[in-house]
Amino acid sequence: VEVMNPDGSFDADDEIQRHINMATKISRNNVNSWNNVSNPEAAGREKVIKTQLHSEIRAELCRLQGVHQSLYSEIDPLHMPEVLSLIGRHHDQGELYLALKSSIMTICSTVNMKKCIQQQRAHHAAIVAKHAAIVAEHAAIVAEHRTKIEELDAKLASMDEAVEVNEGSYELEHRSNKRRRKWWWGLWGGA
Repeated sequence: VEVMNPDGSFDADDEIQRHINMATKISRNNVNSWNNVSNPEAAGREKVIKTQLHSEIRAELCRLQGVHQSLYSEIDPLHMPEVLSLIGRHHDQGELYLALKSSIMTICSTVNMKKCIQQQRAHHAAIVAKHAAIVAEHAAIVAEHRTKIEELDAKLASMDEAVEVNEGSYELEHRSNKRRRKWWWGLWGGA
C-alpha cells in the first residue's frame, strides 16, 4: 500500500515498488495465451521502451537509484538510430526531441563527414552527367533540323528565282508572240 507524504510525493520504497509492479505486469502480459509460454525478449523490449526510453520515468528511476548520468552516453553510437527509432514510434515528439538533444554528439561522432560529402558530390555529378547527355542529344537533333531548314530555305530561294525568271521570259515571249501576230496579220492584210 502506497502512502503519500504530506507534500504529495511517495516514499522512495513505494516508488520503487510501483516500478517493480509495472515491470512484473509487463512480464505477465507478454505470455502467449495459446501455449502459456512467456516471451522474455518482448517483455524486455517493452520494459526498456516504457522506462529507459521515456525521459521522465528514466529521470525518476535514476533519482531513486542515485544515478546521475545520461543513458545515451552508455549506448553504442551504432545502435543510436535504432534507439531513436523506437522512441519515435512509441513515445511523443517531445520524447524524441529530448533523446536527440541528449544524443546528438554521439550521433555526429559516428558520421564520416568526408565520406558523406563525397557521396553527395557523386550524386550531383551523376545528375549533371545525365542531363549533359540529354543536352548533347538534343543539340545533335537541333543541328540536324537546322541543316534541314537551311536545305529547305535554299530550295525555296531557287524556286523563287525560277519563278522570277519564268515570269520575265513569259513577258518576253508574250511580247514576241504579239509582234509575230502583228506581222502575220500584216502579211495577210488583216490588221
